[in-house]
Amino acid sequence: MNLMIPKKLLIIFNDGELNKILSKYFDYLESKSLSDNTVKNYFRDLIDYFIYLKLNDLSPTKSIELKHIRKMLSFLIDKGFSKVSISRKISAIKSYTTFLEKFNYSKNNYSELIRIPKKSKSLPKVMTKKEVSQLIKHVEMNAKKNLRDDALIELLYSTGLRVSEVANLKLKDINLEKSEMKILGKGNKERIVIFNNKSKEKIIRYLKNDKRYISIKTEALFQNKFKEALSTRSIQRILKKYLNFSGINSKYSTHTLRHTFATHLLEGGADIKVIQQLMGHSSPETTKIYTHVSSSTLKNVYNNSHPRSFSKIKN
Repeated sequence: MNLMIPKKLLIIFNDGELNKILSKYFDYLESKSLSDNTVKNYFRDLIDYFIYLKLNDLSPTKSIELKHIRKMLSFLIDKGFSKVSISRKISAIKSYTTFLEKFNYSKNNYSELIRIPKKSKSLPKVMTKKEVSQLIKHVEMNAKKNLRDDALIELLYSTGLRVSEVANLKLKDINLEKSEMKILGKGNKERIVIFNNKSKEKIIRYLKNDKRYISIKTEALFQNKFKEALSTRSIQRILKKYLNFSGINSKYSTHTLRHTFATHLLEGGADIKVIQQLMGHSSPETTKIYTHVSSSTLKNVYNNSHPRSFSKIKN
């Protein structure tokens, strides 16, 4: 059985024939050129659906019937999942039942009638330039002990890479002479990302001096003490550690640094199309969210600086 399919999912029904179908579903998802993280999440998000089916003596190889859709949604809501989580789970259910219908395991696909809850629009969290400086300063204070972490966090901010892209970064993908790297992003789309001189210096220092973490056999740029590639979870933990050390909001994440990278570029005058390319967004609509973040920043600057700003005009 494929390791990408969680055991929690398999043991719900503990059925050999179902496991074969799930393996075929895995191949189906792989054929769509989805990232490993996306595939894993599709399976994880089926766990609660399978639990509901088991509790109600329903088949996991048939589409959920109309009369059970409302009950199933109530089941997810009662478990305390947010709208975002429920939306994600519904997407996973729809994908799975579409697969069942497409490959003739099921005649009907009633899941198409499930409406995904509308997400409340919220602007991404962004670190201030002062917070970024504070974070990097604290990392640099420990740089002699851990050159890897210093290079890692500088790279996250200077490139805006997804955490999965950093985890999958290979030594051969980096061109230090040109200060650029080849990135395999979502949907196996390849792009070239540039990095600044500070990041270059830290990567070189890490590769030359931090023998504890580097094995050419592993190929990964960032490795753990066992000479294995750092996992996405390990990278998140490393960042959290330094956020706590520096007294900055511990709710920030690697994705916050990605949002921060894009927002600071835009505030510095970068073209939205350039940011789209650097971020690896397939649609310009995805990148436009940062124009809203920047406009809110501009309003704050205006209100604090202009003598006739809204905050300074008194009746």
